[in-house]
Amino acid sequence: MGDAATPLRTLAASPWTGYTIRTMVHHETPYRPDIDGLRAISILLVVAYHAQPWLVPGGFIGVDVFFVISGFLITKIILTRIDAGSFSFGDFYARRIRRIFPALIVVLTATYLVGWFALLPDQFVLLGENIAAGVAFAANLFQLGQTGYFAPAAADNPLLHLWSLGVEEQFYIFWPPAILLLSVTAKRGGWIAIIALLSFAFSLSIFFGYETFAFYSPLTRAWELLAGGLLAHQALARKGDSWDKPFGEYLALFGLIAILGPALLLDRTSAFPGLYALLPVLGAVLLIATPNSAVNKMLLSTRPMVWIGLISYPLYLWHWPVLSYLGILRNGVPNVMEIWAAVAVSVILSWLTLRFVEIPLRDYHEAVKRLALGLALVGVAGIATIAAAGFDFRYPAEVQAIARIQAKDNAGFGDKCFLEAPGAEFNAGCIEQGAQPLVFLWGDSTAAALYPGLKEAEAARGSFRLARFSAAGCAPILDSGANARCDEVHRLAFGFLQSAQPDVVLLHAMWGTNNDLGKLRETIARLRASKVGRIVILGPLPVWKRTLPHTLVNHYRFWHEIPERIAVGVSGIDNDQRMEAFSKAEGVEYISAWHTLCSAAGCLTGLGTDPNQVLITDTVHLSDAGSKYLIRAIGRELLPSPLRP
Repeated sequence: MGDAATPLRTLAASPWTGYTIRTMVHHETPYRPDIDGLRAISILLVVAYHAQPWLVPGGFIGVDVFFVISGFLITKIILTRIDAGSFSFGDFYARRIRRIFPALIVVLTATYLVGWFALLPDQFVLLGENIAAGVAFAANLFQLGQTGYFAPAAADNPLLHLWSLGVEEQFYIFWPPAILLLSVTAKRGGWIAIIALLSFAFSLSIFFGYETFAFYSPLTRAWELLAGGLLAHQALARKGDSWDKPFGEYLALFGLIAILGPALLLDRTSAFPGLYALLPVLGAVLLIATPNSAVNKMLLSTRPMVWIGLISYPLYLWHWPVLSYLGILRNGVPNVMEIWAAVAVSVILSWLTLRFVEIPLRDYHEAVKRLALGLALVGVAGIATIAAAGFDFRYPAEVQAIARIQAKDNAGFGDKCFLEAPGAEFNAGCIEQGAQPLVFLWGDSTAAALYPGLKEAEAARGSFRLARFSAAGCAPILDSGANARCDEVHRLAFGFLQSAQPDVVLLHAMWGTNNDLGKLRETIARLRASKVGRIVILGPLPVWKRTLPHTLVNHYRFWHEIPERIAVGVSGIDNDQRMEAFSKAEGVEYISAWHTLCSAAGCLTGLGTDPNQVLITDTVHLSDAGSKYLIRAIGRELLPSPLRP
């Protein structure tokens, strides 16, 4: 999963939409089986990355290869017709509709129907939004707005992969008129190169903090398609597709290495696309430019590779929804056999789509109008889903309230001292004034969720006042070096802590294995040097694999009951034991949230049968009711009354 503010390397582009097959191009350009083979390498990297990321941790570079292929094929088709004086916008877009819409309509419809039964209302609304954006050719632009700590997790978004299709569709809209204008000049190739360089310059915005923009924007991705376009221009200018030079074999081999190397060496933490994207783009260009090389003829042009290339577009569309729904419906982590069974199902669906949907519609004379109408109707279904707030009547009345729970259903997430809240900032107002002992809450978003419980305890006891400083994704560790933003906000929070001289410092976070306990040890030493009276670490909460509301809804579907405790699909005991051992070694107080909420019978799901009393709103964040329950349970240990004699 990962921080939603940083774009995930989620799916390759869909330049399969531009692949050439003899029956499709009517001999405008010679069929290149090696390009289908190159497409096969790209889709295999992408599918393997999504199925088992450890196999090819940089498999997301398939997106760049696909963009180059698409830019080459589409530009070559356009330029061939322009140079022959026969280019027609109507004909061009009709061909795109015939190529893109059939499989897209089938997959969107199937994804929607499964979502009707599988998704909670907020997830179903997100699906509707993705469908509407996809139909409007703006899926990538929609993803630009899906940032923030509480943005939907990538694995829970069955149509996240449409972003790359959006980039391509925008290229199809703007590139034909642009290349037509450029063709009236004698410097067409030079202008294509200049535009590509400008786009590449935009892509470097990733190094200035614009990771999401650099990943999803058509401005930052256009240079990859234009690299293929420039190659097409040069191929036509030379009246051939190959450089026909002795070192062509070496160029092709280098091209293959330039694709496979980053696929194996990069990972989701790499600053991508940025400069790293140069390698797979160059690799794709070199392989397309050397059709007569041994790599192209003996690897890329083989029957298995060509077959995979031919189903690559429907495979792109099918594999991510299938894998996503596997994770959503599986109450736990899918095992290896389940994952690869899902991949096999995707391959079968892809072949069926090609054989019984795409091929029959290629020459159907009414296809364009009917496909356009069909896609529009799918878009209407998406809009209706948004307007109806996810059609929560799909669920039994007993669990409708549970199904409607939102991740942000906790008053602490609107608190001005939680940095994810609108207008929030760390300032003196985050420290309540008065003479009572001061409890200083410091941590990440799970710490922010403690706010309702602490405020209730404060009102009930009247024996302490509260200070709270929390930032999403930032465990209370000074100078961790893992995240510059977290280091900065924690330095600010620590400054307020030193001036406030709290009686109790409560440190709370998800406390995973990614936390540097050596740096936490240094933080505790600095707290002691600041003369803090008590340091208390509250251990990690139980983490629900499929969100607690979803787990409860699924349980009710099968057993027609809302259980008080559930033992499967929840984890966290290992991190609790790790933090307890650390606290003991450091001589600081430790309170186990895990043992407060969980037992051998499972983890507590709610308070009684009231659906509004579910303890956790998503995978790990407490609801208001959960916050109050936890603080009541640990209050005697955490908040002795009075705190000071």
